[in-house]
Amino acid sequence: MKLKQWAQDWFAAWQASHTSSYRTAQSYQGLLQNTILPRLGRFELTELTPPRLKRFFAGLPGGTAKNTYKLLRTVLQQGVTAGLLAENPCTPEILSEETLARRKAGPQREQPVFTREEQEKLLAVCEEELWGNLIRFAFATGLPQGELLALREEDVDLVASRLTVRNRVARIADEQSKERKTRLALLPVPLYSVPLPAACKRIVESQLGTLRTLQAVDARCNPDHLLFATPDGLPVEANVLREHLALLERRAGVPCLTFSTIRETAIRQALEDGGTDAEVMERFHCKDRQAFLRRYRPK
Repeated sequence: MKLKQWAQDWFAAWQASHTSSYRTAQSYQGLLQNTILPRLGRFELTELTPPRLKRFFAGLPGGTAKNTYKLLRTVLQQGVTAGLLAENPCTPEILSEETLARRKAGPQREQPVFTREEQEKLLAVCEEELWGNLIRFAFATGLPQGELLALREEDVDLVASRLTVRNRVARIADEQSKERKTRLALLPVPLYSVPLPAACKRIVESQLGTLRTLQAVDARCNPDHLLFATPDGLPVEANVLREHLALLERRAGVPCLTFSTIRETAIRQALEDGGTDAEVMERFHCKDRQAFLRRYRPK
C-alpha cells in the first residue's frame, strides 16, 4: 500500500475518534497535504527506508521538521500494528538533535503572497464557474479550505451581509463499511460569524442559482444545500480541489496556490487597502491581537 492511501485512511479513522480536536485535525491535515504526501505519498510503505526519510527531513523548511516527524512516526507505527510494515523506519536517529538545532537557528520562511497581477492572472484562467466562484470567494473571505467547502445556504445572510461558519468538510471512517472505506462528512467547528464582502453577494447568488437548477431536476441533489458542491451535489474532495489548484497554477504561471497563500494574500491586501487592524481582524476571524500585530505590524 502506498503512503498516500494509508495516511488518508489513518487520518479518517483518527478524525472519527477525535471529533472535538479541531485545531489538531487542522494541523495534521496541513502537514499531510502540504508537507508529507507531496514528497512521500507516491511511495509504497515498504519503500520508506531510513535513508529516504532522512533526506526528506533534511529538505524541510524551517520550523516544521519536529511536528512532521511526530506525525509521520505515528502514521507509520499504525502501519506496523496493522502488519503492513515489519518495523517503523521513522526512528529518532533520522531527526537528530543537530538537525533540530540547525532548523531552529535557520531563517524562517515567510508565507508567500500573490501580487495583484498574479491574482488577476489566476482569476482569468478559472474557466469553470464553480472553480472561478470558489477562488474569488476564497480571496474575498480568506476562509480555511475545509470551512469554505462546508458553507451551506443557511450560513449566508445576504440582508445582514454576514457569514456564519459552523462546519468543515472532512473525510472520516465509514463505520458502516466492512472494507475500511471512508466518506466525506460535515464536522462541527467552534461557531463564528464574519462580514460578507459585497463582492461575494454575486457569487452566492450565482451558486444558489446553480443549486436551484440542480434541485429542480432532482430534489435529492445536494441535500445539505452546500454553497460549493460538485455537479452531482456532493462536497468537493480535498484531493480534487488540489488537482484543480495545481492546474490553475500551471495555466496562470504562478507558484504555491494554496488556501494558506490565498488567506495571507487577502489579509495583506485588506491592510494595504486601508483597513484598520480591528476591521481586518474581524473580517478574517483573527482572534489573537498580539499575534496579528507581530505578523502584520512588526516594529
